[in-house]
Amino acid sequence: MTDSTVKNASMIAEDTLIKMKHTACGHIANVPDWIIGEFAEEYRMSGKHGEVEIECPVCKGPMRRVR
Repeated sequence: MTDSTVKNASMIAEDTLIKMKHTACGHIANVPDWIIGEFAEEYRMSGKHGEVEIECPVCKGPMRRVR
C-alpha cells in the first residue's frame, strides 16, 4: 500500500450500526444506518408511515429497531 492509499483509507467513515430484532424468531442483526435511511426515504416517497422494517434473513419476517 502506498502512503496515499493509507491516507485515503483512513478518511473513510465507519458505518453507524443500528440493532434490529425479529420478535418472533429472536434473530438480531446490526444494520448500517444508511440502509435504514434508504428504506425510510422509500417509505416517505410511497406515503407509508411508521417504523422502518427490514426482512429477517433467518425467517423472512419483519425486523424492527431495538429501543
